[in-house]
Amino acid sequence: MGTETRGRSYVLSNLASSQIAKNVGPSPYAQVALLLVVALVLGAHFMRDGELGLALSCVAALGLLALKRRWVKIVLRVGLLAGAALWLLTTVELVRARLAFDEPWLRLALILGAVTAVTALSSLVFRTRAMRARLEAGAETARASAGAFLLTATLLGVVQIVVERPMLLAERFWPSGGWLEVLALSTWAAWLTEKLLDAKTQPTWRRRLWGLFSIVFFAQLAFGLLGAEHLLMTGTLHLPVPAVILAGPIYRGGGFFMVVLFLSTLLFVGPAWCSYLCYFGAMDSAMAHRRRRPVALPRWVRRARLAILIAVATTAAILRLVGASGAVAAGAGLAFGVAGLALIAQRSRQLGVMVHCTVYCPIGLIANMLGKVSPFRVRIGDGCTECGLCAKACRFDALHAEDIARRRPGLTCSLCGDCLGSCKDGQLGYRFLSLDPRRSRALFMALVAALHAVFLGVARI
Repeated sequence: MGTETRGRSYVLSNLASSQIAKNVGPSPYAQVALLLVVALVLGAHFMRDGELGLALSCVAALGLLALKRRWVKIVLRVGLLAGAALWLLTTVELVRARLAFDEPWLRLALILGAVTAVTALSSLVFRTRAMRARLEAGAETARASAGAFLLTATLLGVVQIVVERPMLLAERFWPSGGWLEVLALSTWAAWLTEKLLDAKTQPTWRRRLWGLFSIVFFAQLAFGLLGAEHLLMTGTLHLPVPAVILAGPIYRGGGFFMVVLFLSTLLFVGPAWCSYLCYFGAMDSAMAHRRRRPVALPRWVRRARLAILIAVATTAAILRLVGASGAVAAGAGLAFGVAGLALIAQRSRQLGVMVHCTVYCPIGLIANMLGKVSPFRVRIGDGCTECGLCAKACRFDALHAEDIARRRPGLTCSLCGDCLGSCKDGQLGYRFLSLDPRRSRALFMALVAALHAVFLGVARI
């Protein structure tokens, strides 16, 4: 055999060996089959407890593999390890019960121990080359998206377990549907986080998710009033006017659910209630964006905000003291809300600024002031050239020339983030304690996407 022939054979042999090496290990179909078996066994455990929806969710979660996103790998691995922990706790509980009744326990412990081990070890599937190659898309936002999924699933899971059912809407149509709704909303939060982390498209997606929440909120109210009572949270209706969150408990002397919900969001994401989660503000935003560029509001309107807050609280207290009927109180709240809608339709549209949210709404001022308990901030870097492009993107009137000069937005800043993509020099960014701007922004968007998804599930009249 000649030298050339031997060389060609050597090259072909190496190529064949490398190809075989790449194909070593179980096929992707075998890996998915293993995950399916684990999910079915875990689902059978939930079926035994009468949780059909939770059992179906275990299997349906494998459908996330079709998304081909890296965050899916993180979520499913956490889910498998949580399933293993559940099997371990079940094993300990059953063994203790057997011991208490002096019954045989070793075989049970061995069987359930094996199930626990297989469930835990199946998470290693996601470390194989084939699975890593399949789930590589969205690598830069994977942790944030996975965090949004897991936080949404945790919060809604607590609602599903602790709060008397049916709280989630799907549970009212099908007694086992709540867990499937948890899976769907968690997936939505993860997907939305990816969209919000793109600085160029983030303002568009923020308005879309905000508008979606507002539409869902008011559509449920409208259909509920038309006779579909299962769409309403309780049999007692409350005016869907943000000011009532403050005035209602003062007048009634109770009913603090919305107050607690509102304050909890301030702890998580500060004043972002006013730019992501308020059912009323989306209308103000839509009208303000009818004008291409906003007009700066005069300084005196900031003092008017405090006067309106005091007037609303005082009026509610007076109505309570004089024993005014519920109809009178509701009429006052409705009049305040109608005036707010008129302000949105006229002044917000004309000025390009969200006048209702930044001047008229008392809850907006409370969110701005108490929102300082949250460590999240928007800061302007020292390299800012004060070109003013960020002010043109701000609809909350928070970036006056003096605000930019002192390198931080004004009180009306709601952390919406619309200004970040407008800065050509990258001098605008989120801050959270000692985290760098990139990680701070990822954390904030994951939190706000998760809260948005939770509100879609529970925020009804």
